[in-house]
Formats: sequence, C-alpha cells, structure tokens
Amino acid sequence: MTTTAVVRFGLIGAGRIARNQIAPAIRAAKRATLHAAASRELSRAESVRPTRAYDSYAALLRDVDVDAVYIATHNGLHKELSIAALRAGKHVLCEKPLAMNARDCEEMLRVAESTGKLLAEAFMYRHHPQIPRAQELVRSGAIGALMAVEASFRFPMFNADDVRMNAEWGGGSLLDVGCYCVSASRLFLGDSPVGMKAMATFHPVRKVDTSLQGVLDYGSGRHAIISCGFDSGAHEKVVLSGTAGTIELNHPFKSWTGQPQLAVRTKDREEIIEFEPVNTFQLEVDDLATAILDGSEPRVGAGDALLNMRILDRLAEAARN
Repeated sequence: MTTTAVVRFGLIGAGRIARNQIAPAIRAAKRATLHAAASRELSRAESVRPTRAYDSYAALLRDVDVDAVYIATHNGLHKELSIAALRAGKHVLCEKPLAMNARDCEEMLRVAESTGKLLAEAFMYRHHPQIPRAQELVRSGAIGALMAVEASFRFPMFNADDVRMNAEWGGGSLLDVGCYCVSASRLFLGDSPVGMKAMATFHPVRKVDTSLQGVLDYGSGRHAIISCGFDSGAHEKVVLSGTAGTIELNHPFKSWTGQPQLAVRTKDREEIIEFEPVNTFQLEVDDLATAILDGSEPRVGAGDALLNMRILDRLAEAARN
C-alpha cells in the first residue's frame, strides 16, 4: 500500500485517448494524481502535463515515486508492459482488452499474484451507474426471467494503417469493441455459455476481423447475441429481453458521451431512466486508487478480464473455423 494520501499514477502511452480522456481523468480523480507520463517522443509525454515526463517506458517504471501505472498503448504491448510494471513494484490499470488471448492473461495474473500488486482492466463502461441499475432491475424481476442479451458496438474504420488494423498488435473488431459486447453479456447471463457460433469478415490484406457476429448459448433457451465491427455507421446498444419485458441501454459503452438512458418496457408500463453526466474514466481511476489505498478489490480485476478473454478466444476460433 502506498504511504501517500493519493496514488501517484504514471501514464504509459500518450496517444489520442491518453491525451483526451485518461490524463484529464487522472488529474480530476479524487484519490490520484498524474505524477509521470512516458512516450517514445518526449514532447508527447510532456503534452499531458505530468509532473515528470519520460521518453521511454522503462524510465518511467524506474521512477520510485510512481505507485501505479495506466497502460494506454496498443493491445500488443499490454502483456509486456503490465508484467514489467508489476515486477517494478507498480499497480497496473491497463486498457481493455487486458491481453491478446487468455494464455497471456493467465501469465499476467500469475505475475500480479506473485508480486502482490493489483492488476485491473480499464473497462470504463462498467463504472457508469446505469450498469448496476440495470443489474438491479434484472435481479428484481422487473422484466421477468432474462432470456436474451443483444449487445452491439460498431463504427466505421477509415484508416487502414490504424493500429487496430494490425494483427500482430492485437487488432480486429472483436478485441477492440466486441470485448464490450462479451463483457455485457457476461454481466447478465454469466461466464459459462454451453456453446457458441460466430462468423466474421476478415480484411484481405491486414487479416484482422472487420466485423463479427456471434451467438452464445447459455442453455434453457437463453442466448447472448453480439455484433461488432469497423464496417458500418457508429452504433452501440444493449437490449435485455425477459419473459415480461425489455430493458434497453442507448449508450451502454461510450457512456461518457451523449445522454445515457435506460428504458424499461413491459406490458403495463414504460419508464425512461436518465442519468447525470459522469466521467467514467475518472471513476475507473478512483476505483483502482481506492483499492490500493483501502485494501479493497478493483471493480474489474484480472480474474474478470480472464473470464472475458476466454470467451473472446472461443468466439475468434469459431469465426476462423
């Protein structure tokens, strides 16, 4: 546990999301401060206004004043940098997906356990209050017995050179946005589908999936239907269908934007629940900081990430086959 009143974060990576979302979130967090940042270009590290800026990731990890790191690089570096940070005595909050496959995730989890440091997955959508509200409604029987979860997350990818189009760096729509759909399905239907099917479209040159549709069979007529892709207009939605009604979330994943609403519809009523704007990135930073300072567990720990990754692996294999 850190001896400081707040957790001193080091930000690894200074790309668009780090500059626009993560760095401001750490600065705004109640129990964290942006102590350091590192990029291969020093000017990019300096641009997020940390106390200390470094031109290499290794240099940041050698900073004894850094308590925890936020890893905001492409997927291909998540395992390497997380393990290096854990072994350097840092807690880790790593961008989703935590790893490129379940095998790598298992190795990361073993290192976290051996070092006694926390390893958490930065799934910011899990920190929006609409998610526990939807879970509470399902548990209370507001829509009867839950039978189906439909989760979709799609957007157009115009840049063929984007890092998310690089297979060696963990590219593809399943790992980039399909991971949200699988996570949402697991929240409501559990971690043990008895079977699954998937089909995907692959880029002819880049060899990454540009769209994927999958069905997870949970038995007894219960299913999760997921849809993700880089090949269509921006779209995100989660629909929970029960024997007595539905719950629809119109901004389930990019919930820091727009006006998230939760609509409950049954035969007898329709209720629209609106939520005040929240910074989900700030909430996930404070969640890990609280876990470090108070000795609690982060909301999305490495064990949860591993369960998600195992289903993602199965979907990828089903699509390839």
